[in-house]
Amino acid sequence: MPGPFSRFAPQTAAAWLRRGAFLIAATSLLAVTSSAQQDAPPASGASSANAEANAGGWHGNFNREDMQARMLANLRNQFEVTDDAEWKLIAERITKVMDLRRSVGGGGFGMGAFRGGGNQGNRPAAAANPEGDALRTALEDKLPDAEIKARLERLRVTRKQSEARLDQAREDLRAVLTVRQEAVAVLVGLLQ
Repeated sequence: MPGPFSRFAPQTAAAWLRRGAFLIAATSLLAVTSSAQQDAPPASGASSANAEANAGGWHGNFNREDMQARMLANLRNQFEVTDDAEWKLIAERITKVMDLRRSVGGGGFGMGAFRGGGNQGNRPAAAANPEGDALRTALEDKLPDAEIKARLERLRVTRKQSEARLDQAREDLRAVLTVRQEAVAVLVGLLQ
């Protein structure tokens, strides 16, 4: 006697895979469509400094300052800070940690930045990295190994210095947080 799930017999495994693939594709399409509508360019004739700032980039309407403001507002809620003076101090230290994290990572793009030609005007000023750019140029220009090695060592020294500044900024942030706030900061990646 067939059970209640007999209609889901192994012969329909391919059908389940097709259904799953369809659902994933439909969900992705909805997400992309929704995102495209939210990121639609301003109406004709309207000027957007953000669009001009990101012209030619992959960011679309991405604005680092707006995103950072949203992140800080979210953190203020999670930290449960109601006093503006207290929040000003905490926000300054959070911003410093975030900026230093970007600079330590060299932009966070790895070899993608090398293949893509580097900054292309999209990397924020806080993440500008002359030593990384010099190394990238040496690789692109196929300079001798000795020169590449020297530039690589300069980049490593600079990164160590940046990491030390980041560690200090994290300690400065930790010093003004409660234990609960510190736990939130660890969970969101501001502190280790």
